[in-house]
Amino acid sequence: MKHGITELDKIVDTLSGEARELFNRFYSFEIYTGSQKITAEMEDWVKKRFGSVERVEKQRIVSIKNKFTGEHSLFNGLRTDRPVESKSTIEQEERKEKEKCLFCNPEKQTPADVFGRVRGKYCITGSNIAKYDSFHSLIIFNEHNPLEIKREWIEDYLRTGERWFEEVRKCEGEKKLLQKFFLWNCLWRSGASIIHGHIQLTASRMRYGKLEVLDKVAADYKREFNTGYIEDLYKVHHSLGLASEHKAERVLVYLTPVKEKEIIVVSKARRSDEMADTIYGLLKKYLDMGVQSFNLAIFQLGDYHIVRLVDRGSLADRNSDIGAMELYAASVISSDPFKLAQVSF
Repeated sequence: MKHGITELDKIVDTLSGEARELFNRFYSFEIYTGSQKITAEMEDWVKKRFGSVERVEKQRIVSIKNKFTGEHSLFNGLRTDRPVESKSTIEQEERKEKEKCLFCNPEKQTPADVFGRVRGKYCITGSNIAKYDSFHSLIIFNEHNPLEIKREWIEDYLRTGERWFEEVRKCEGEKKLLQKFFLWNCLWRSGASIIHGHIQLTASRMRYGKLEVLDKVAADYKREFNTGYIEDLYKVHHSLGLASEHKAERVLVYLTPVKEKEIIVVSKARRSDEMADTIYGLLKKYLDMGVQSFNLAIFQLGDYHIVRLVDRGSLADRNSDIGAMELYAASVISSDPFKLAQVSF
């Protein structure tokens, strides 16, 4: 696709009738102009920063909403035209923290679960000392730096997590239905309080609220259209050039991202570690783009394992990447999904 998100109207017009009908079933969007008047004193700065005064005085804005989930994203050409990549390092902060890092000595400096620890080849589990669910633990990597990754490490982390869930089921009783959830907050922009690489695990008796909404969306969609929500969501993204298949997984550059560069993986894998190749490949591309901090979640939706991956911005940026708009209204997005798809597939 040669167009970007701010030309979504032109992109949709190129779709076949069936593909356009499916797109319109899922998404509503508007494109409008945000206007302002630049003062004479600002002109030189605006030209240097944005290229021309005209681009700033007449800004093309796209507002797009998923009709079923309510996910709503706002794109502005001035924001999305910025380059995808950035560079930084965590070496200085890593060295400072490593001297006193609790996770570098997890067997002595982190609590164990009531059933003990699960040991992988490249990681070990520890119970989360301040829990937000009854079963809430950590996969603590042997490697301190979370931006150092290898394919076999990712597989081992996920396999160890699956073994932890098995231990929880034994502890709780096989008949109890527990919801498994992986979350990887990488570095401080993502909400991580510790630099040392780790993934969090929860096994919840109650379905988390946002996942329950997805369950309801999928069930309602099936009843109304007699087809699968996830399957049709993939078709919409594929018709736009925003989806691709990697082995057994389908990868979507999401059209209504919660934040920057959001990618969704859909898989019928029975276990999360079966997706290690795809997850490693996406993380490697993220790091190659200069992503420095990210959130990754893995959960189940019906017969699928779902992965959601989002960039959380530069480690050097002191500003938060979310505010009242994201919390209570719609996500304001600086990355263009169509540009991201070009470097992701």
